[in-house]
Amino acid sequence: MHSKGNARSLLLFFVLAAIAIASSSAIAQGNGSPDEQALLQFANQTRAQHHLPPLTWDNALAIAARNHLRWVIRNPGELLHQYPGEPDLVTRGANAGARFATISENIAGHGPTPAALHQIWMSTAPHRANLLDPNLNAVGIAVAENQGLLFAVQDFGHRVEALTPEAVEHQVAKLLQARGFPPAASNQDARKTCTMAQGQAGTPKLVIQWDGSDISHLPDVLIQNLDKTRYSTAAVGACPGRQPNPQFTSYHIAVLLY
Repeated sequence: MHSKGNARSLLLFFVLAAIAIASSSAIAQGNGSPDEQALLQFANQTRAQHHLPPLTWDNALAIAARNHLRWVIRNPGELLHQYPGEPDLVTRGANAGARFATISENIAGHGPTPAALHQIWMSTAPHRANLLDPNLNAVGIAVAENQGLLFAVQDFGHRVEALTPEAVEHQVAKLLQARGFPPAASNQDARKTCTMAQGQAGTPKLVIQWDGSDISHLPDVLIQNLDKTRYSTAAVGACPGRQPNPQFTSYHIAVLLY
């Protein structure tokens, strides 16, 4: 049993649990205990075997993992992603200072060694999927011993740089120019359109808007409409994303084609 899209609790074989939630991330470098670093090493060795980039240690995610591990140790029995009275995973990450585009979690207990915990995770599909998710690039890990056995929490995230609207506009305009659509004379109408609940400013021939956290490439819906026989220039406006969760790092972008 596995849950995606929210922070519902989950129990697998009474000793492990995994969850994945979409959300936004700020990465910090740091160190963990020897057991925590061992789990990071096992994770990255496994990712390397699958030709995936390594995970970077994230201090904020580690704090979130340690906070949850305290709940795990205080509540023997079921391994849950949210205990009664505890904030959900997204809130825990945000409270610890993480800003993320995706946050996911693995929990395991009753393991004799870090290697055993890693094998438990790799032996079940949802935990394995988190460890081998190509969209994740950061992790915070917490390990504690209880009654001679190890319990661990891994909180994963995706690094998203928090940019100013101007920086977002510059990046998207650069991508458009690379496809043969130079900037329009002004992007003021694009900026106004970005903040409007409906409609558009000015008289563009086509308006395309979207929310996202990754501005390294243009969305397919925009690429499919980049017709040089119909449009010659583009204006870009960026404003805060319209996702309801403020912890998500996302941008709302409006492109006006002329």
